Amino acid sequence: MPLEHRDQGEGSASAAVDRGPSWLPPALVCLVGAGLAVLQLVRLVQAVPVDGQARPMTAMVLASALAVGGFSLTRLLQLLALARNRRRRRAAGQALPEVPWQLLDAHSLHGVWVVGVGGSVALMGGLGLWSLLDGRPSGLEPGWPLLLIGGAVMLLGHLARQRTTTCWEDEPGYF
Repeated sequence: MPLEHRDQGEGSASAAVDRGPSWLPPALVCLVGAGLAVLQLVRLVQAVPVDGQARPMTAMVLASALAVGGFSLTRLLQLLALARNRRRRRAAGQALPEVPWQLLDAHSLHGVWVVGVGGSVALMGGLGLWSLLDGRPSGLEPGWPLLLIGGAVMLLGHLARQRTTTCWEDEPGYF
């Protein structure tokens, strides 16, 4: 994961400020999710459901979740890798460049967003199970895949956020 460095001049105490991981991978994941969501939307509009059935929505829900949550999930994993790497290097006694306070806090925002997106996907899975049981198709059937995927995303977001917080605790300037 490449780090961007900014020179502060020859007279400053620190030669560089660690700006953190690149924004490109999270942006690409978000764009892929948006592209998949558009493709699924086109397929849904073109699909003609059988009488008494609904258009299948599971793929659309997953593509939309990737579009709205992929950036934060990727960024959260990047920040976890950065925090682990800095913690390991700090323990080895290396002098590290300063980290802006915004970078120290970013994992909390992205972690909460990932948990929220995962919860939304799990809720859609619950609605799919509900409609399967009551016999009125919603397009979310069978529901259990969305429930499992949403739960896994929630768990991943929560654990990554906790691990990142633990890694940042020894960082100078962390509150």
